[in-house]
Amino acid sequence: MKISMTRVKDFVSGEKGRKILLFGGAALLILLLLSTLFGGKTETKTTVKTENTAEIEEKLERRLCELISKIDGAGEVSVMVTLDATTTAVYEKDRKLEETSGNASASSSKETEVVLAGSAKQPLLTGSIMPTVRGAAVVCEGAANPLVREKVANTVAKALNIGISRVYVTD
Repeated sequence: MKISMTRVKDFVSGEKGRKILLFGGAALLILLLLSTLFGGKTETKTTVKTENTAEIEEKLERRLCELISKIDGAGEVSVMVTLDATTTAVYEKDRKLEETSGNASASSSKETEVVLAGSAKQPLLTGSIMPTVRGAAVVCEGAANPLVREKVANTVAKALNIGISRVYVTD
């Protein structure tokens, strides 16, 4: 079934077509209005799974053990990772800045408010900052060999994105 554009234009420009479009548009607006009025309250709750520091440390330790054990000569491996702080939640803030300037003096004031999400009056969570790694200690059988010790220390430093001075490797 092929409908030509001229037939559509003729229908829309005709009296009957205009009435149908007008009635359809009005019906759509009424439906939208009714859905907002009688739709009920729907609260959207954002659940953020926050892990405590111990859980994050354990995950890092397991992954590092797997990684280091693949280094030739490392042998049996045990790792301990320490973190600085817990996960920090970041909330959206609305900043207002007022500046007043006059002939004699200029003053400035800043005001910050936490943006609330929805009717629940809860702060709007925009993200979280993961804790930073304080250091790592590695005990492995092959650490007596200076070459293996260096490989292990460099691997841990790169994997955790920390300086090599924060990594201790021993046998």
